[in-house]
Amino acid sequence: MYRIIILSLLAALSACGGDKQATTSVAAEKPEAAPVETSPAAEIPVPYMVEYVWHQADQNFSEEALKGLTDQWAGYAGEADWGLMMAAVNTPRFDDERYDFLWVMMWPSQEARDGAWSNWAENYESQWLEDSAGIFTYSADNVFSFAPTPVRQPSAPNASGMGISEYMFCSYNEGHGAEDLAAFVELHNEFMDAYEATNGASGYWAATMAPFFEPTAENPFDYMWFNGWTSDQERDAGWAAYNEAAHAATAGEFSTCNGPFIFDSRVIYMAGS
Repeated sequence: MYRIIILSLLAALSACGGDKQATTSVAAEKPEAAPVETSPAAEIPVPYMVEYVWHQADQNFSEEALKGLTDQWAGYAGEADWGLMMAAVNTPRFDDERYDFLWVMMWPSQEARDGAWSNWAENYESQWLEDSAGIFTYSADNVFSFAPTPVRQPSAPNASGMGISEYMFCSYNEGHGAEDLAAFVELHNEFMDAYEATNGASGYWAATMAPFFEPTAENPFDYMWFNGWTSDQERDAGWAAYNEAAHAATAGEFSTCNGPFIFDSRVIYMAGS
């Protein structure tokens, strides 16, 4: 179950914008990701695409109502056998007038994703809109897709189904690029190897994300950096150690980042569970 730490590799779309991938889109070309080396931790399946759908709470919204509907939706996903790898709900720890939470889906391929959306529209959406009326709303105009590249995988299991996700939207400084990011990733994994050798295994996970869409001129970025944590205590300890690390100062030399944007995440569907 420690695959939960993958969680939702975007959610902080408050920093994004631009052309979204429509639910009826045909195959998209996967963005070219920076060459990075993953840590030697146990490998877990990596999706081709992570998709994020903005949702707004309505007048009858409650956590109990949301839980009931996510359970219902998970039943649909299992029944239809969409090929979905995982799904989660991400709730921001900040206010954004555009959304109250995000529905996150991880897909093994473009074909699986497009087939699932088609099946959803034909067999489930009308009933879903009726059942969720007054609880929350969503729009196909606010669907964002990213291609993930693992930086580090968790070295300890997290079976709780809950976690913390944070995101930073980064632009390369002039004269710098993917090679600098790859060098930083190597240093970061060396740091984490030493940190865990001293402090024990952790649920920390990291990845970079390349957008399938073109960011807007108002909110440009080249890549998104994701950190996943099991708890606030784990996150606080990790950041405290990182801020004292030698490689931390080099991050600002090649990139300028906005964030972190922090979310509470809850897994609502896991293939095979």
